Amino acid sequence: MTSDGKMYFGEVAYRPPGFKAFELIERAYGFNAYQALVLAFDPKTTQEEIDAFFPREVVDAKGHAGCFGVYPRRRVVSELRIPEETENDPYFEFHELSQPLEQKVTKRTAFGTHWGLVYFFGDDPYRLRDLLKAQEELDFYI
Repeated sequence: MTSDGKMYFGEVAYRPPGFKAFELIERAYGFNAYQALVLAFDPKTTQEEIDAFFPREVVDAKGHAGCFGVYPRRRVVSELRIPEETENDPYFEFHELSQPLEQKVTKRTAFGTHWGLVYFFGDDPYRLRDLLKAQEELDFYI
């Protein structure tokens, strides 16, 4: 809170702000969200500059992007195997998963604990939602 009554908010973390949200925003809208963050937090930025930088909500989206955080469903694993229904889906783009370094899977300590992400992009937001939800029932590590 400043002396003139303005409130500013910032996130303090050991990672970039927004987790992977910025990458998903960039995929859907085509602009760099990190650049947007700097622009929006610069007190010298005018409203006109902000309006010119950002695309129009929904209208300018190229599609819908999402990612799924994979955590093994088994207590013991030996290899990474991307499920065929994931890999062959037209919305599947890429993954950041790697072969397991150990066979024993430690107990999950938090919601954000995952072994990597699987990325999707497509035109239909409801299909994307259902696809992301369906990943919960699949084994990526066997």
